[in-house]
Order: sequence, then C-alpha cells, then structure tokens
Amino acid sequence: MTLTIEKKTINKVFIIDDQPAARDTMAEVIEDVNLEPIIISKQLPSLDELITELTKNADAAIVDHHLKAGNYADFDGAEAVAKLYELNFPALLITSWTDAVMDDIRLFRRRIPVLIRSRDAESGNIEKGLVKCVNELNDDYSSERRPCRTLIRIKDLNMDSQLIYAVVPAWDPDEVIRLSANLFPGNIQADLKIGMRLFAEVNIGATALDELYFENFEIAEPPVEEYAKLLHS
Repeated sequence: MTLTIEKKTINKVFIIDDQPAARDTMAEVIEDVNLEPIIISKQLPSLDELITELTKNADAAIVDHHLKAGNYADFDGAEAVAKLYELNFPALLITSWTDAVMDDIRLFRRRIPVLIRSRDAESGNIEKGLVKCVNELNDDYSSERRPCRTLIRIKDLNMDSQLIYAVVPAWDPDEVIRLSANLFPGNIQADLKIGMRLFAEVNIGATALDELYFENFEIAEPPVEEYAKLLHS
C-alpha cells in the first residue's frame, strides 16, 4: 500500500475534517488509492502540535478548509496546508466553499499546490493531486503553478471592506480579480490607488481564477509619457 513519486514514498495519509461522514468517505477514497488512511476525530491541538504529529506519523495529509466549526480546530485548512508546504510535506486542500472563501484561501494559495472541490475528491484526483504536490515540492512546477513576475493594474479599491480589484493583463486583460488587502505588504497597501501598477509573482499559466496566487509585490515605475499613451489607448 504505497505510492512512489520520484523518490518520495507515500503510505499513510492523515485525514483532517471536522465532519465525521466526510472523514469516513475520504478514508474510503484513500483506500481506493491503495494507501492507509489515518483519521483524526478528536479536537485538534494547536497547529504546531498537529504539524509535529503529522510529520512524525504520516507521509501526506488531506485537509478540509473549514475546521473551526464545533471547535474542531482554532485554524483553517489553508493555513495548515501552507505550513506543511513550508516543511516539504505533501498536503492537499479540500473544500466545498471555494468561491465563498477564496479571499481567505488566496492568502495562502502560493503554498497550496492542489485545491480540490469536495465533489471532485475521488481517487483519481487525489492520486493526481499527490503527484502534483510532491513534484512541486521538488521544484518541478506544473505549467499552471509556475510563478512569473508580471504586471498588475489596480482597477478599484474598497478599503472599508479591505478588498482590492485588479487586472493581470498577462493572464486575462478582461478579468477583474478580487483580492484581500492583506495580500499586500503594509507599505504598499497604504499607497494603493486606482490605476496604480505593480509587479508581482503570479502563476499566469493558471487555468481558473481560484488557482491564481500573488506574492512579492513591487510598485512599478510610472510609464514615460509616450508609453503611457499606448497603455491608455
């Protein structure tokens, strides 16, 4: 009961979900991949304690995003998966709330190689997700995940609700993307203006809006007059 990806062997997979029925269903899916599921049904410890337990007793993790319901955890799944990514530990994020919680998830999206909607969490997608995750941890990025330094244009601001609306021309010049202001460093956040241009690392090969991540923002120098006319033409 193992899955070997490059030099990484996966056998035991922790399942973290606040819903008992969902845990049991995912356990069956993991068994269909010929791996051993380990279910955590008790209230979760702190994130650091959980990370220690996971890395000592398993080879990978499947984590639901909504974990705070019923005091199951004091953190959400996106944060846990991102922390595991930093430790080079394979983890997939599962959620049925992708659109509703995208602002929260995108804060961690750079360190979440695989996000699977609950309805699509079947054995084939789980296995493919584990392969994709392990490959990225080995710096073998898929075309959808590879970071690229690119231009971003601020279309609108709503600082009362801490939301920024931006366009990434190299990804889709007609798609306005909603971003949490918390994505931006404090010094840049304070200076944001409509029409402002920035550079950031973005996975412009993403095939869907919920795959996009943003990091390492820099303010772009204003274009000189002749180029400014072209940008606005």
